[in-house]
Amino acid sequence: MSVPKFKPKSGVHIETDEKKAAEKRAAESTEEGQLESMIAALPPPSNFAGMQLTISDFEKDDDTNFHMDFITATSNLRAAAYKIEPADRHKSKLIAGKIIPAIATTTAFVAGLVLLELYKVVQRHPLSYFRNGFA
Repeated sequence: MSVPKFKPKSGVHIETDEKKAAEKRAAESTEEGQLESMIAALPPPSNFAGMQLTISDFEKDDDTNFHMDFITATSNLRAAAYKIEPADRHKSKLIAGKIIPAIATTTAFVAGLVLLELYKVVQRHPLSYFRNGFA
């Protein structure tokens, strides 16, 4: 049996000072610390300068755009999470043909709600704003 030579990952920092490591763990264990670390991990807005989004219409019958492959994969991931029988591509295509209007409406609605939550994160509102479902 051949064991490959160990190569450490680049960019990994191991804290050698126990006091600093404990402070870091304490900061990350709080929700505010987790939120701050997620915000710090976001790339700066300047990285997205000049980037444009293009609209892509869903077409279940066009196999070159991989829309049905994505739908099948994500639905099977959800099926696995909830212990439901997964569906093959053909069955997913039949189901998608019947429920696309409902999916599109629901997705647009949920995407809007997610963006409202994102505004709270970007504006650095306190976590209590995220817990209020009636705001």
